[in-house]
Amino acid sequence: MPHTKSISVSQAGQSLAASGNLSKPVAQLLATDDRSVQLANITRGFDDPVMSCFLIDASGSMADYRDAVIQGQNMMLDTLRGSSKCRKKALYVAQYLFSTDSRPLNPFVQLDSGKNDPVVVLNSGNYSPSGGTALYTTVYQVLQDMAANIAYALGQQIKATFTLGVITDGEDTEGGVDPGDIKTIVQELKAKGHLAKSVILGITHSKLPPDKVNEIKERLGFDEAVAVSQNPSDIRRAFALASQSAVKAQV
Repeated sequence: MPHTKSISVSQAGQSLAASGNLSKPVAQLLATDDRSVQLANITRGFDDPVMSCFLIDASGSMADYRDAVIQGQNMMLDTLRGSSKCRKKALYVAQYLFSTDSRPLNPFVQLDSGKNDPVVVLNSGNYSPSGGTALYTTVYQVLQDMAANIAYALGQQIKATFTLGVITDGEDTEGGVDPGDIKTIVQELKAKGHLAKSVILGITHSKLPPDKVNEIKERLGFDEAVAVSQNPSDIRRAFALASQSAVKAQV
């Protein structure tokens, strides 16, 4: 039987607040837009699991980079499949696209070194950039997914650690979530030891110079900002850096 357990964000927040793994104010921020989250089939093993989230910009301005994004994402997954955590069946990956709205590619699933898993690999059929940049809404929803899975893992007496990587070429255009709220949640997840690494990888151009990439990092409370050029090899490098960031957090 497939694993199809889910929990509401409000339930997860209440559980985390009751156990001291989140403060009540942050639990309430996460549940502001309550929804049900599909849970990963987290199992106990010799290694504590690492849960890596990747958010990939699919707004219209990314169309010129489509081939490089597809190649980079494929290479990123290959790198992760070769990691120690993956070989030990302790690496879970969730992927999201964002344009005018947020679109999950796959929820948290165990990455298999032999590619026997449902992790989505990008291609020209499933990556067609268009629309705006719902960065804030997407990051917020990913943080909700994290909280739900943290609560579930702790309920199984498993300590899961999370990483978060965002690849984008622009600032948010859609609103809907206060970035200050995102920063508050991110900082607390870091302080409580749940979020090991967060990085924003910005594809720079005239409207997104390197200092703007750093501003996004500061606004959202992320650990690191990396600016790359529009050159296809640099875009592929951004995905390589995203995978390296996740692998380093596995130590």
